[in-house]
Amino acid sequence: MTKIRRTIVAPIAAAALFSTVTACSSDSDADTSSSTASASAAAPSSSSSGFAGGGPGGGGAGGGLQTFTAVDLDTDGANASGANTTAVVTAATAFLATLDTSTAGKVNYAFTDNVSRQTWSNYPAQQVPRKGVALSDLDDDAKAAAMALVKTMLSPAGYAQVQTIQQADDWLRANSASGTDSFGSDSDYYIAIYGKPSTTGSFMVQFGGHHLARNYTYKGTTASITPDFTGTEPKSFTIGNTAVEPMKEKAGTLFDVFDSLTDDQEAKAKLSGTIDDILMGPGVDSGKFPATQGVAVADLSAQQQSLVLDAIRAWVGDASPDVAASLMKTYTAQLSQTRVAFANSDTVDGESTYLRIDGPRVWIELVNTRSRSTPNVHYHGVYRDKNDDYGSTNPSA
Repeated sequence: MTKIRRTIVAPIAAAALFSTVTACSSDSDADTSSSTASASAAAPSSSSSGFAGGGPGGGGAGGGLQTFTAVDLDTDGANASGANTTAVVTAATAFLATLDTSTAGKVNYAFTDNVSRQTWSNYPAQQVPRKGVALSDLDDDAKAAAMALVKTMLSPAGYAQVQTIQQADDWLRANSASGTDSFGSDSDYYIAIYGKPSTTGSFMVQFGGHHLARNYTYKGTTASITPDFTGTEPKSFTIGNTAVEPMKEKAGTLFDVFDSLTDDQEAKAKLSGTIDDILMGPGVDSGKFPATQGVAVADLSAQQQSLVLDAIRAWVGDASPDVAASLMKTYTAQLSQTRVAFANSDTVDGESTYLRIDGPRVWIELVNTRSRSTPNVHYHGVYRDKNDDYGSTNPSA
């Protein structure tokens, strides 16, 4: 049976949108009394998350009351090998050299400051304050050096995605009726460095803002590239006459997997209950992931298994090539123990469509979440490594 779930999403022109628009409802509800520091609803609606507002963390506009779990964030985990640490150290040192003493103090933290290292979110920075310094607070030389550092950490595709997610925030700044001052590629994105950049010791570079979080930890020639949040609002937009779709590859490869499922496979892949948003978002750092569910990749055809690897590669491939290759070798070896699952819907424009890849280490989630900015849903996505978040192994130990 051939199933057609995919639809062509036309670029969204501003004139076609609501006359007044705001940021995604999960990010900027007018009533924030029960909103969370993460837009992820930590559990299906059939179960209790244990957090106020149904999600991990607490806070919201002006709150930033994100919760943290005491974890060891610097163990000898099997992090990705082949890291371009020397180049990252050079770029990080050059960035720090552009800063005056006061600004450097806002950027550089102790590597042992684990609470700060776990402070990240997909919310706008005005709602959940970030550590570090906003790009808008840097002069031109410092901003260029900061982005050069981010570019060094990433692959060309990963850096291009950073830029398009920032462009989406610029789009919101120009088209939102509320929160306009908080959105934008400069004001809503922060950079921080934990520890002294070194080719031998541990340090971390953190960069992110609305719908973006890069947490890259280096230790010698190894690197950890998770937690990693990528999302976009809107899903597509235009700059001049050019259509921009920041999550086109990540979403597209995941939908390819679920489009390929037979009816029987789809029945095995569907989760019971409703999942409103990503489960393992910011503030969920205990290392306790949901029980593995879904259809086993080992039971899929060779072609379908290749599609699963393509989907994983789309997320992992944001990192520098050698790091990505090292992680893909691990995830490929574990493919037979990996499962794929969905909840609510697996259609490209479905309300609350939720897709997941769950392996012994790799964890990827993508959800369509409701927006008040456009007539359409938009994406939240997260990639985590169960052993290596923040450079740690087995963080719940």
